[in-house]
Amino acid sequence: MQIDVILTPSELSDINLSGRWVAVIDVLRATTTMVAALDAGCRDIIPCPSVEEATRLAETLGRENVTLCGEREGNKINGFDLGNSPLEFTEPVVKNKTLLMSTTNGTSVISRAKPATVLSIAGFSNAGAVAEFLASGGSDILLICSGKLGRFSLEDMLCAGLLAGLVWEGNPEAILSDGARMAVSLYKKEGKSLLKAFKQSQHGEYLISLGYLEDLKYASQLDISKTVPVFKDGRIVKS
Repeated sequence: MQIDVILTPSELSDINLSGRWVAVIDVLRATTTMVAALDAGCRDIIPCPSVEEATRLAETLGRENVTLCGEREGNKINGFDLGNSPLEFTEPVVKNKTLLMSTTNGTSVISRAKPATVLSIAGFSNAGAVAEFLASGGSDILLICSGKLGRFSLEDMLCAGLLAGLVWEGNPEAILSDGARMAVSLYKKEGKSLLKAFKQSQHGEYLISLGYLEDLKYASQLDISKTVPVFKDGRIVKS
């Protein structure tokens, strides 16, 4: 088993995803929000790489049958029902709903990672469960950091480091790539103060400027969920 980490989505173009068990990470905030939505009882989540695709799909499925959610530049898309804050996705709002989600980074990366043998969704909120899930496959593992607008994001790499370290600890024969080793080392250095690291990150600072400090606090919570979202037949559901 090899454990690999890619720090930006641009690296995907050089990687064959077939045979790999993949986890997409977008801590601030798409993957954290997806876990929260499934825990709140939503039926499923359909990731849409563009606003136009989400809108077209809503018309096809029937606007009354879906909930449009997502963000651009951090804020809720005009005409959508919800944004991308995990705090919005409560049981009264999303239970038994199909969510059409389009975000700047996370849903685009998920769409690009569809060829993976198994595609899961990870954040700090469900890191332990995802690490156990990935290890159970016995296959090569790829952790994809969604980043921000194609650039590296500290919070995603920290989460990748936690996941890689957890799988490695349980499978000492596993081989860590250079990217995975770097991520593990960074998490060991910064992981004890996640919220502090988030606040100092470029993306975290931007979200705070928009008024989303509580989202950072939520996303920094470790293992508050046992849910492992997986991509199946075009939809994200509980594994």
